[in-house]
Amino acid sequence: MSTDNGPAPTRTVERALSLLVEVATNDGLGLVDLARRVNLSPATASRLLRTLEATEFVRRDEDGAYHGASRLIQVAVTFTSNVPLYRLAEPHLTALRDEAGESAYLGVAGPQDTVLYARMAESDKSIRHSGWLGKTVPTKGTAIGGALRDNCGEHGYVSASHALEDGVTAVAAPVRWPDGTVAAAISVVGPTFRISETQVHTIGKLVAARAQAMSRELGTPDSTTGTKEGT
Repeated sequence: MSTDNGPAPTRTVERALSLLVEVATNDGLGLVDLARRVNLSPATASRLLRTLEATEFVRRDEDGAYHGASRLIQVAVTFTSNVPLYRLAEPHLTALRDEAGESAYLGVAGPQDTVLYARMAESDKSIRHSGWLGKTVPTKGTAIGGALRDNCGEHGYVSASHALEDGVTAVAAPVRWPDGTVAAAISVVGPTFRISETQVHTIGKLVAARAQAMSRELGTPDSTTGTKEGT
């Protein structure tokens, strides 16, 4: 969070938004934890949270934990439902989940060199990957980050195991805008014990094919949906 000495109203808005982001991405934290995460005193954080609570962006439960409230949910749902890329991704993620048998995600560029998981089709297996929707992960060292940075190999996909969680393997591929730049990435994530090296290649081909299909629906010519030379 910024600590500059700009106008007080600007700092107040910045602090309130920082708290709102923490509530949205770390549901159920209490006042002290929220204040520490955004480098505020508990007294200042409490005052800002009361304002957010009064405007129905957050709510405080009987145990003192904070959660997103109706206005925050309304903003999130309205925004994401109006993003064409997100709407376009949903049937492809569902199909990819069914084809690969594992959870499928859409990732877009997040703040400070991260990837934001913006859409998900969750596997129905008893042991499955879940819980990353709305979360951010580093672009460096992750499969979906590599795809978003266009660091794919000759097969058009990136894979990584144990990058963020032990026993988890991910396979990702880039979705492109018509000019060939990367718009987003889609990935399949599942337990490593079920995704062998052979399965990585099989799933990789499925992910790359779905990413290319999404790219075509965005208006990208077939000549630019594949990998670039030297990546």
